[in-house]
Amino acid sequence: MPAYFNLSLEFERKDLYPHFVSDLFEILEQAGLEYLSGYWEAEGDSRDEIIRWNQKKLEQDFQLGFTEHHSHDYKQVLYSFGGYSEVRGFWMNRYPEKSCFTYEIIIPEEDVLEHEGGEILKKEHEKILIELAERIWEFPYVKAIQTGIEGDEASTGISKLEQGKAPNMYSFAVLEEKYEIKGVRGLAVRPFNGRREGWIYCRRPVGEAGK
Repeated sequence: MPAYFNLSLEFERKDLYPHFVSDLFEILEQAGLEYLSGYWEAEGDSRDEIIRWNQKKLEQDFQLGFTEHHSHDYKQVLYSFGGYSEVRGFWMNRYPEKSCFTYEIIIPEEDVLEHEGGEILKKEHEKILIELAERIWEFPYVKAIQTGIEGDEASTGISKLEQGKAPNMYSFAVLEEKYEIKGVRGLAVRPFNGRREGWIYCRRPVGEAGK
């Protein structure tokens, strides 16, 4: 199994409502993630079946136990996006804090990372993924979008963001305006120009992405 680069979309449980999963799927598809099929245990399930299953699991505040079979877990989705060899999406509940849950979008590291001189996100892919994040940010319940690779620490929880702790940002992160990152130097920051306000933080000048 390859190592993956991830975009982690973080939500608060208090914002969950009956059509949450369906509405997020609509936003993801509008952002360019073309639904292909379910993945693994959900390969034979329809889009609507996967939505209903995951909505019910979130409403139950479900988290797979150590002794439970993985067939009881949230169902994964396979997407087509950006010409990448594989793009998947899956839910993680009570992560990174008990009051939160995330939707993880993963892409093989070898598709997007530049290994020569260090594993950094290739500029052309950084541009594509930042644009994807900007479109997903239109969903008003996304509290943060963090990025990482295999082996990184867990995403930063909402309570830690409120205290000024930096989010995971292997290349970039998107936060609500109320958060203020402390103790991290050399970040480029700019506001979003879309319908929803927010800040994008990059490890290099934002204008360099995609040049």
